Amino acid sequence: MAARQVWRLDLAYEGTAYRGWAAQPGHSTVQGLLEEALATVLRQRVRLSVAGRTDAGVHAWAQVASFACAPVEVAPERLRLSLNALLPPDVAVLRAAPAPTDFVARQATSRSYRYELWATAVKPVRQRAFVWAVRGAVDSAALRTVAALLPGRRDFAALTPSARMYRSCIREVTAAAWRDAGPTPDGEGRRWLFEITADGFLHNMVRVAVGSMVDVAQGRMSPEAFAAALACGERRRMGQTAPARGLALVAVSYEARRPGDGPGAGPAVTPPGSG
Repeated sequence: MAARQVWRLDLAYEGTAYRGWAAQPGHSTVQGLLEEALATVLRQRVRLSVAGRTDAGVHAWAQVASFACAPVEVAPERLRLSLNALLPPDVAVLRAAPAPTDFVARQATSRSYRYELWATAVKPVRQRAFVWAVRGAVDSAALRTVAALLPGRRDFAALTPSARMYRSCIREVTAAAWRDAGPTPDGEGRRWLFEITADGFLHNMVRVAVGSMVDVAQGRMSPEAFAAALACGERRRMGQTAPARGLALVAVSYEARRPGDGPGAGPAVTPPGSG
């Protein structure tokens, strides 16, 4: 069998204009753009693997992708520059590097997402593509109380509309917390950042969690109802789904797994995306 090269690409992109990461016929996606650019530069077709299959409108500031190809003679920096010359301004290759032959981007051991929430009566015109602005007071103690229920290894079926697409909805959340990020730029509101790390995420998992936590913080749902919904595994008992625009993939890790570690069984069929 002919030798194969494996490459790792570190990426950043604004997801506003795209139908998510995964290639879809007739739609503009980040994977589709990158694979076309790679075909032009490498003069061969490749298929990308990715750490986080972001959904439509979700951003990534620290995405990792990989591909295997027939051997090519190209310097890593030349590959990076050539790809960026073909990509639109909202997608960037931050780094290109040869990788071990067994490296597969989707086998990341953890991913971290950040969600930005503004409690303000003023429309965030300049930042509208990156934040969710809600009117009315937000109870910070309630946000923190329900966020503290998320860490641990359990079935998170309640946080996805696509539970039937997975063999198992068990995931391990290692960190989940809200932090006060100070006033909004106009001084009229408050910024809140939700940060969560897990070995894997279900479709819409972060957005359902955020939307439901905001429902608790604004009095539309009790902390007890949130806890009960999380335990019973029924999406219909959770709250709203937060908009995609406030969510971004911010870190990916490939630390060695221990035997028995890792997310639950993968999807029974390919889910639409994560986060």
